[in-house]
Amino acid sequence: MVSYYDRLLVAIAAAVLAGAASGLHPAVAPHVGLAGGSLVSTVFLYEALFRNPPTRPTRSTTVASVVVGIGWVSTVVLLV
Repeated sequence: MVSYYDRLLVAIAAAVLAGAASGLHPAVAPHVGLAGGSLVSTVFLYEALFRNPPTRPTRSTTVASVVVGIGWVSTVVLLV
């Protein structure tokens, strides 16, 4: 039986693959497509790690915001 977290893992992989596939289009640079896919997959990763973790959730929302923010900032830095 497929669990909730299995579906999240598939969604993460699908988002990255969709970004890579969009990078094959002549109007989109490959690194921009991958960056877009990674940003979309960050939403699923946030859901799996912080909003609905397999263990007891943390009480600190600051940690979750910092981790997601660092992921987005590093993606933007890699784009430039």
